[in-house]
Amino acid sequence: GAGPVGMSAAIDLIQHGVPVIVLDDDDTVSIGSRGVCYAKRALEIFDRLGIGDAVCGKGVSWDVGRTFFRSSEVYSFNLRPQPDHKRPGMINLQQYYLEEMLVGRCAQAGVEMRWKNKVVAVQGAASGAALEVETPDGRYAIDCDWLVVADGARSPIRHMLGLDVAGRIFTDRFLIADVVMQAEFPAERWFWFDPPFHPNQSVLLHKQADNVWRIDFQLGWDADPEEEKKPDRVVPRIRAMLGAERPFELEWVSVYTFQCRRMHEFRHGRLLFVGDAAHQVSPFGARGANSGVQDADNLAWKLALVIGGQA
Repeated sequence: GAGPVGMSAAIDLIQHGVPVIVLDDDDTVSIGSRGVCYAKRALEIFDRLGIGDAVCGKGVSWDVGRTFFRSSEVYSFNLRPQPDHKRPGMINLQQYYLEEMLVGRCAQAGVEMRWKNKVVAVQGAASGAALEVETPDGRYAIDCDWLVVADGARSPIRHMLGLDVAGRIFTDRFLIADVVMQAEFPAERWFWFDPPFHPNQSVLLHKQADNVWRIDFQLGWDADPEEEKKPDRVVPRIRAMLGAERPFELEWVSVYTFQCRRMHEFRHGRLLFVGDAAHQVSPFGARGANSGVQDADNLAWKLALVIGGQA
């Protein structure tokens, strides 16, 4: 998988002298903001992988979060209360920019990337794994000593092997609207409970690069996902929040639910599951991409020692 987690793992491994091939069934970066907030620990890892300056240079830095009940601020926090930290508490950056940076770093580091290479069968063995891969030019077989599985929350490889995840799916729906606009709001994370412009629900606001603002509206479980993505449903919600006079453009709209689930074991012989393939969490608290990047950071040096016969 050539998402942030798979590419982070690949760069980390090759920096430890381990040859790597990345297979991905697509040949584009992600659409929409998706993972947005990258925390200080992830930024430290990106520094070591060689993209920290690019991520911080393009992204929007923030440290302060504010929580509102209706129209009143009831809580705030500062992720960088002391001066002189190398990195901010958080960087907001659309996932497609992060993936572009990781693709460029993979090429620079010598990672072999195979796009439009879809894994259609996997067989694990004591000494590695055997894969069947489908491409526009036909199928081929490839053997590997270790397989790092970073193919996302739906993880086709996990399903192929009949491995399950335990936990719960939350019965709620949320609308993401990426909005392009000029706004004087500070670069802070704002979260409302029961605001007057969206009663009885919650709303989240984040600033991203290129004057794109991420707005999340809680919709409730009974909302129709397809209907709620239509502009004639989205635009009135945004106007109620921002006021009728502020111009904006919709860049991307999506409706999501979330789940908190994990595999019982992340290692199955020579197959190692990381990121959303291994565990899915609520997006609140910026735990998805950050925990996946930390999986890669936790795995690579250990795997390099094992491959090198030192552990």
